[in-house]
Amino acid sequence: MGRFEAKTSMKGQATIPIEVRKALGLSPGGSVQFIVSDDGKVSVVAKKKGLSHLRGIFGKHEGPPLDIDEAIMESIAEKTKLSRSGGDE
Repeated sequence: MGRFEAKTSMKGQATIPIEVRKALGLSPGGSVQFIVSDDGKVSVVAKKKGLSHLRGIFGKHEGPPLDIDEAIMESIAEKTKLSRSGGDE
């Protein structure tokens, strides 16, 4: 798409160029996330309000949809059981 430049202010703030805001689908009041890789490369992504953008990032799930509340409660119960039994997983 292109390369765009922005200068930083004395406070370290920069205005995101309009072309980049459009590419990210970023509206006024929106949030961005900066992802820094081990090799120093930085990615900027628009922070989404919902979770639908995460669908499929862990691979394809077979079977009925998972109940996230149930999965969280099972994880908490398992961790609690491990800590009571002296496990350190």
